[in-house]
Amino acid sequence: MDTINPLSAILPVGATASQGRGHSHGQQLPAAGQILKAVVLEANGENRFVLDIGGNRLTASSEAKLTPGQILQLQVTKTEPHIELKIVTNTLNRFAGRSLTLLGNNIDLGELFTAVRNVSPPPLQLLTPTSSSVLENFFSLQQSSLGEKDGGAILKQLIDSLGLNLEHLLARGDKQAAIHTLKAALLEMAHSFSSAEQLAEATQKVLTTLELFQFAQLQTGSISQFIFPLPLPFIEQGYLIIEQEKEGNEKGGSKAEENHFSLHLTMSDLGNLRINFLRNAEGLFIRFHADSQEKADFIATHGGELKAAISNIPLISLAFSTDASDPISDLIRQITPEGSSMLDTKV
Repeated sequence: MDTINPLSAILPVGATASQGRGHSHGQQLPAAGQILKAVVLEANGENRFVLDIGGNRLTASSEAKLTPGQILQLQVTKTEPHIELKIVTNTLNRFAGRSLTLLGNNIDLGELFTAVRNVSPPPLQLLTPTSSSVLENFFSLQQSSLGEKDGGAILKQLIDSLGLNLEHLLARGDKQAAIHTLKAALLEMAHSFSSAEQLAEATQKVLTTLELFQFAQLQTGSISQFIFPLPLPFIEQGYLIIEQEKEGNEKGGSKAEENHFSLHLTMSDLGNLRINFLRNAEGLFIRFHADSQEKADFIATHGGELKAAISNIPLISLAFSTDASDPISDLIRQITPEGSSMLDTKV
């Protein structure tokens, strides 16, 4: 495991050295399990480096080979007696050698359960009861209709049980919550049936896609936006991005509340589709981005039905355009550090 040991204090994010040791502004130091984003500023020899974490410069030691300009994701593994950080990832190396086709699959257990039926004895009976129950419940939820009034609650259950925070739960010692996630069940499946080719491949596809979304969220720094996969069988690819409201957005001396979120989808009949939502005090603004004029015109013919379906908030604007791109390509750009590439061109 590559670790980093800070030789100077890590200040709270946004703090400055002039605040001193007391940190009197109510800010807290990093906690165990917390993820930090760092940039390597200098390599000074003897395994010593200067890092920038949250705008603060600090000196650290590490056996890992770091180079200036690298962007690191660090997890706090110890806080006493000294802070210790583990390198989670430095670029996209976690996905080295994996097909981009695997990264593009939606989180759908249909293929996995098809593979399960072709293995004897039944694999789910050989897993722990918790993992078996998690897999069966998740698959059952995916078959539920979202058209009813509880459709939103079902989608929330699916997202909450994915295990996007699995490593954080383990780091803080919450094993019970961790093992009740889809990712934990898939990891057990992958370990237990690595020799069953079809089953192992189907399991790895779902795991790889889950990890893609985990790394995408890490790369954003979990500060300004949140990325949630949409594990729905009728969507070939899909995720939701929620932009966190920035402080200081004021109009007329009072804070103007605005909510921004967007759906990024690929569907068999509609192709690539991006839907941007803006909700403020005036009402709701929606723009559909299709990948062709024909599809944009088709969606526009159903504008009346959409307006009729939205009853609890005024729909101020409904617009259509033709600049939608592949959602997974957009997501890859989210997790590729600026100035770097998914291809290693070093000799």
